[in-house]
Amino acid sequence: MQVEYEKITHQSSRLFVVKSKLYCMKKSAIVVAFFMLQIMNQAKAQTIESLLKELPPYFSILTTWGVRPEWDEKSENIYFLNKLVGDVFKINIATREVSQVTSGFYHGGIHRVLCLSNGDLLLAMGSTIFDATKPEKDRHAGLGLYVLTKENPNNPYPLNAFCDEGPAVSKNSMKIAWTLQGQREIKAGVIHYEQGIPHLKDVETIVSYRDSSEYVRLETQDFRPPLNEELIYTHYWGDAKDQYYNSQVFGFNLLTKKTIKYTNLPKSYNEAEGIFPDGNYMVIESDRHQPMEERNKYKLDIYKLKLDGSGKIERLADFSTRYLNKIKSDNPVVNKNGNIIAHQFGFQKGAGDGRGIFLFDLKAYEKYNKKR
Repeated sequence: MQVEYEKITHQSSRLFVVKSKLYCMKKSAIVVAFFMLQIMNQAKAQTIESLLKELPPYFSILTTWGVRPEWDEKSENIYFLNKLVGDVFKINIATREVSQVTSGFYHGGIHRVLCLSNGDLLLAMGSTIFDATKPEKDRHAGLGLYVLTKENPNNPYPLNAFCDEGPAVSKNSMKIAWTLQGQREIKAGVIHYEQGIPHLKDVETIVSYRDSSEYVRLETQDFRPPLNEELIYTHYWGDAKDQYYNSQVFGFNLLTKKTIKYTNLPKSYNEAEGIFPDGNYMVIESDRHQPMEERNKYKLDIYKLKLDGSGKIERLADFSTRYLNKIKSDNPVVNKNGNIIAHQFGFQKGAGDGRGIFLFDLKAYEKYNKKR
């Protein structure tokens, strides 16, 4: 009986130890799960206001909503879209007053807004029928180009031209350029007015891969000031699986018809964005800071690129690594004085997707870096 009792006691002790270990493991798992849930909730609760508290002082909030900022011709206001396909709004930099620009007419959704050198707006709009289940269905199907004049803000005038992605406008003339549907050809022309109505003239094809078997895609961005003799654009290429795998910043000289490559980093994303008023630098989006396995996943940040062919570049923001798998800085545009960049509070889930606009003070940035 004594032996049997000791045997049962020993088994009970072992069972108690096993149960204790299982309880501790379960408790640890619950604690880990709790902290993981807290981290996930914090990430979901990340707002543009809370983000600003963690960033250097040369960043400031302009809006907590809206996408695709664009300076007006005097750099007194910024135009932007309320969402990827929506309406155009305007915010005054000094007063922060917001006003709606395109509420005076019905449309099927505006994809892009750019300011012409005379202050009129160039709009890229989809078809008249908006599909809420596929809001960007017209993005690569041919966006109609329209001019919205200051004299007639409720009646956009069609230019009878269609683009794929955003067009390019000159900062000091009425030249524009756009990529045709399929993104294999670029056309350029000049907007002129007849009795107040805008039309296109001197239209010509300047870059073409129409007859090429290469997997090439093109996207116009800016005419290079002050002479407007060069068009800056993004050149994408890849294979049948991913035709946008590589992207580099290119320039096409309108006089010599020669092309120059301004970035040369294979297997990385480098997209031309806003140009500086002196034409010496451009702000681009790039993922060159990411390891190879994390590239081409919209994990981008803004860089300042020197347009001398050297490839010299400087990273300006670190959103994509500071807030891994969540936020990026993108869609940067430079004001006419070259001292402020407006850029987007972007999400790492698609091209142009974001919510809110930051101002980046370049003088404050330079002063901050000197103190470090």
